[in-house]
Amino acid sequence: MNEIESNPGEGTIELAAPHAATAAPEEPHAEAETKRNPFAFLFAIAGWIVPGLGHLLQGRWGRACVFLVAVGGLALTGLVMRGNVFPPHSDDPFGTLGFLADAGSGVFYYLAHFIEAGGPDLSRAAGEYGTRMIAAAGIVNLLSALDAYEIASGRRN
Repeated sequence: MNEIESNPGEGTIELAAPHAATAAPEEPHAEAETKRNPFAFLFAIAGWIVPGLGHLLQGRWGRACVFLVAVGGLALTGLVMRGNVFPPHSDDPFGTLGFLADAGSGVFYYLAHFIEAGGPDLSRAAGEYGTRMIAAAGIVNLLSALDAYEIASGRRN
């Protein structure tokens, strides 16, 4: 049992541990022990090349399907609207940013060169919206690859 210690003159009462030397050591937190997958970087690369593949390799079917449908839907809709797919080489900084955003969509960027036979149609508003949708697909896919990396490295659930 705990012993009661009283300090005269202070008016406080403290409970002392029965035997501090025999107290059980604290167990480490289970939260600190997270699994780190050595292939986390490869999951991110796979998720960039094929949207959702990084999640699929980790057994997260739901997220894999959501990212594949979201990125594929944005990219294909942008291509049907005849949006501009930026080339790798550009003298314009915005062209370079457009290329990086488009290339972020992985396999859909390379697929765009086969689908885009008629070239972009920027004379209509639909072509401009299509360009934005293709870029948005790339950004969403890059965020998906980052999410796959974070999950595999144990930082997220």
